[in-house]
Amino acid sequence: MRTEMWRATHRLVSHRTKNLCDPRRNPNFQCSIHRYSSGFTYNFGRTCQPFNPYLRHQGSNVQTCIYPTKDYTENLHVSTEMCHGRSFGIQKRFYGSATTTIQRNPEFSAINSEDINHFRDILGEKNVIQDEDRLSAANMDWMRKYRGSSKLLLQPRSTEEGLFGCSVTTEWVAQLSFSSPQLASIPKCYVSQILKYCNSRCLAVVPQGGNTALVGGSVPVFDEVIICMGSMNNIISFDKVSGILVCEAGCILENLISFLDNQGFIMPLDLGAKGSCQIGGNVSTNAGGLRLVRYGSLHGNVLGLEAVLANGTVLDMLGTLRKDNTGSEGSLGVVTKVSILTPPKLSSVNVAFLACKDYLSCQKLLMEAKRKLGEILSAFEFIDNQSFNLVLNHLEGARNPLPPSMHNFYVLIETTGSDESSDKEKLEAFLLHSMEGGLISDGVLAQDINQASSFWHIREGIPEAIMKAGAVYKYDLSIPVEKMYDLVEEMRVRLGHSATVLGYGHLGDSNLHLNISTPQYDDAIFAQIEPFVYEWTSKHRGSISAEHGIGLMKANKLHYSKSAEAVQLMGSIKKLLDPNGILNPYKVLPSSLVSCS
Repeated sequence: MRTEMWRATHRLVSHRTKNLCDPRRNPNFQCSIHRYSSGFTYNFGRTCQPFNPYLRHQGSNVQTCIYPTKDYTENLHVSTEMCHGRSFGIQKRFYGSATTTIQRNPEFSAINSEDINHFRDILGEKNVIQDEDRLSAANMDWMRKYRGSSKLLLQPRSTEEGLFGCSVTTEWVAQLSFSSPQLASIPKCYVSQILKYCNSRCLAVVPQGGNTALVGGSVPVFDEVIICMGSMNNIISFDKVSGILVCEAGCILENLISFLDNQGFIMPLDLGAKGSCQIGGNVSTNAGGLRLVRYGSLHGNVLGLEAVLANGTVLDMLGTLRKDNTGSEGSLGVVTKVSILTPPKLSSVNVAFLACKDYLSCQKLLMEAKRKLGEILSAFEFIDNQSFNLVLNHLEGARNPLPPSMHNFYVLIETTGSDESSDKEKLEAFLLHSMEGGLISDGVLAQDINQASSFWHIREGIPEAIMKAGAVYKYDLSIPVEKMYDLVEEMRVRLGHSATVLGYGHLGDSNLHLNISTPQYDDAIFAQIEPFVYEWTSKHRGSISAEHGIGLMKANKLHYSKSAEAVQLMGSIKKLLDPNGILNPYKVLPSSLVSCS
């Protein structure tokens, strides 16, 4: 009788084609991830139609639609003896508020024709990009919040087409077979030659993958040389016995997911930006993603790296042994190859979309899920009412799985196991028990892959919906679960009716995505948000960067999460491995610690 009561609450979401409800197959969703200035997006092997939800007035200057960003050049000239005695203006940029000023390091060289010719000798004509349209896309971040002025983009490639003679594309994924991977034949790439030259010339560089970063870490601040890793997209080897994948840094995450799916394995990482983000960038930021609660952090699954240091030295630590804990991971270089432990793909996947009356119920539900679902629990996401309402109003194809009611909180639970009957029985028993205990107000268990995809579309589509609603201030925070939503509520009191404050994220690993939506960017609102949000997080022993990284946005805020001694040590390591400070300058560390010397 009780089971029938629970099953009676199951609501069928109307059937839609997979192209509509699965974000990884929705052209509009993909275009929203990575759109080039030409108006077209090349993503996962095809061209999509123009899609731009961010500019409120298509003819307007982009700067009016993002953070108030001003840049100018003062007529100040300095001697840069170290960088070949060149003189040039000191450029300053302002991000977020008028009090945040970044000045171009005068000791960095400016690119000249000799540099261009040198890079052409290394890479060939077509891989040295000076085209304005290409540079415009590479200089602007995904949120159109940060914009650099680089005049040069380099596309290093492998010296071979890879062990299997081709790069990772949809056309060949289903045809691959693996007989005898020859790791000894893995070629070294051109990144070493590029960095060695840039270091000798004191040319600042920015490594760039899919350019989906949210904190300004993947785009130039001034005129840094962009090293685009997208052409280094080969799979080197895959061992079906151990599940160990070795690939190049430019492999798109979704392509790796598709490749492993064909081999009967899965990537331990899944992100909403999977269609554009690259594995090198994922590793560099230790991206958390949607299934950290089941498979742990990405760094926990990385077995080895090949990276190039600032001086061009190739640091080869591309081991594939699970027990090899000696040495450093070489995180202060450009990652060029990665070996990853991948678990086998399990046949039984269940997804439930649930409603809770309050945040305390969400917490208790998480505790019960860990106790009752144990090893099959693979995701536990929460969404507050404001976030859910924004998705319904602004995300194409999103529908309420629990009509007509609206609830205070929503939870998405995913289980993954090997016994479909047992797993479903265990999940249904957990849901029935939770409903009887008052932790769940309503809920629906997906009956097929389309319904499961539609539930995930709601959760993964929140960032896109927020961007369509207007300006947004985004914060990625790690806070103890019991305190996590207190920040959202305090921020609402603090801002009043001037902004909409939203909270959602990975409840299973204490990761809050705090988003503050406003009609337009406003310095007065920004002053109310920062530094309060960082001070509050620090007071509650949280981290100001759970998974998005530090980048440019939080470089001078690092002390809120790290002690002065720890930050100083980080600066010392940076000095040791990159003495000229050419690698992604102005990012990660406070500006007072890093300079070209």
